[in-house]
This record gives sequence, structure tokens and C-alpha cells, in this order.
Amino acid sequence: MGCVIEALGLVKAFGGRRVVDGVSFSAGVGFTALMGPNGAGKTTTLSMVVGALRPDRGSVRVCGFYMWGRDGLRARRLLGYAPQDMPFKDKLSGYENLVWIGLIKGLGLFEAGREARRLLEEVGLYEHRGKRVALYSGGMRRKLAVAAALLGNPEALVLDEPTSGLDPVARADLWDLLAKVGRGRAVLFTTHMAEEAQRRADFVVIMHEGRVAAAGRPGELVAKYAPNPRVLVYAEGAKGIEVEGARPREAGPGVYEYEVADASLWIPKLAEAYLRVGAKVWRIEAREPGLEEVFFALTGRRL
Repeated sequence: MGCVIEALGLVKAFGGRRVVDGVSFSAGVGFTALMGPNGAGKTTTLSMVVGALRPDRGSVRVCGFYMWGRDGLRARRLLGYAPQDMPFKDKLSGYENLVWIGLIKGLGLFEAGREARRLLEEVGLYEHRGKRVALYSGGMRRKLAVAAALLGNPEALVLDEPTSGLDPVARADLWDLLAKVGRGRAVLFTTHMAEEAQRRADFVVIMHEGRVAAAGRPGELVAKYAPNPRVLVYAEGAKGIEVEGARPREAGPGVYEYEVADASLWIPKLAEAYLRVGAKVWRIEAREPGLEEVFFALTGRRL
């Protein structure tokens, strides 16, 4: 079965306010996404999972070992963690940073150097090994963070918003790397992007206001909570029009969304209804449902 990361009833409060309230999930081999908006409790949950923050209640197991039990050190060694902003030393080179982190992780100097060279090759940064990290691009820093998380050859990886702030090309490049290094490992990552969770995750845990709103495979969640396509009408000169019981939802200024069973039947009906009242229709589009619609169905809010 491979390694499994298990969160069991995690609770954490700050200033009397619970920011994580009874969160439980399992992340086995493959990619598991903690998906939700900023403030949903994702990073706090991850901090407890990796042992950086002690939960008020609940527990964490990594490959069967309790993070806060007698085997806590073993649990930590089985897990590699890349926070959203890895604390690299900008004046040191990529190679020197990896050696430094390897020493912190308990590797000997020779082993840390050997691992640093191997991982720089694996993540595609070997030719930049002597360059100061201050000169690295955002995408290069993220690759170096992945290399740092892989030091010690962990069974599981935990990544906090691994692609946040990257342009589309750098994001795709990083995901190609993660698909390669994540093979055979349990990989838990956070994201506030529904499209990223839907494309990249085998299993999704949707978080909202510190709790798990739903969990499952992306296709199963869509089929259960948001099975119907949406038609969006971009129009000027008319409020959202109700047509034969299809009620509009304002999706933005001058944008009206309809949940329908068959988009191909409803597009001409909606176009005719808006034109009949003299509205200027700029565009009508159909969208297949996805995790964005699932989140809205569960919470009444947009990501």
C-alpha cells in the first residue's frame, strides 16, 4: 500500500478562535490536494501534519508512526516538507543551501554533498548549482525547495501552495517535475486553485472555515455535488432573466450564470430571451462543471 499520511481529528485555536476544527483525512500514495481559499486553515493543518505546530487535539500518523508520540523523530524523517516560502540563505549557492539543509536533517557532510549534487541533477538545476539563490527565478527557487524536501529520500512529501505566484509556463514545468519525483510517494499539497486540484490530484479534501466540507476523487465530487453544466450569458442592458424556471445567478458585473441539464438546448433559449428585451448580448458560453462549482455548491462562495 505504501506510506499514508493520516490526520485524525486535528484542532487548533489561536486567541480563542478555532482555525482548524476537527480535520481528518488520509493521503496515500499519489497526489492529495487540500483545496480551499486563503483562510480556510490549510497551512495551519499542514504545519500540524509536518510536526511544526502541536495540535490542541487530534493526532498525525506518517507511515504508521505518530508525529507526537515516541516515534515522532522517525515520522519526521519519513516526510519531506516544502513550505510556501522556503527559508533559503540568499547569499549561498543552490548547492550550499542543500548541503546546509541536509546537515540540519542529520546527514553527514559527505552524504549531504552527494545528495545535493544528485538532487540538483534530478530537478534540473545542476548547471546553476554554483549560482547564489538570490539570483534564482521564482520557478528555480520552487525546484530547489522540492530538492530540499527530497533530502533523505522521504516516503512522503508535503508541499504548501507549490505553484503559487508562478507564471503558467513555470507552473507546468514544476508539475512535470512533481509528477516525476512524486511517483510511488504520498504527496500532500495545498492549493486555492480548483483547476489545479482537478487536474493534478488523485484525491481532494475541500476545506472551508477550518473544516472538511467534502473529500473524494475529483470526478466523484463533481458527480455528487455539481453534475450539471453552466451557461454564462454576458449581457448589457438587462438584469438576469428567469427563463422557464432556470434562475440566473450573478457571476460578475453583467454576467449571469444558469445551471441547466443540457447546455446545447439552453443556449438558444437564453439568447432569444435576452434579445427579446433589447439586451446587448456580448457572449454566451457553456462550462462543464468542475471543483469550482463543487465548492460553490457546498459553501455558497467562490474560491
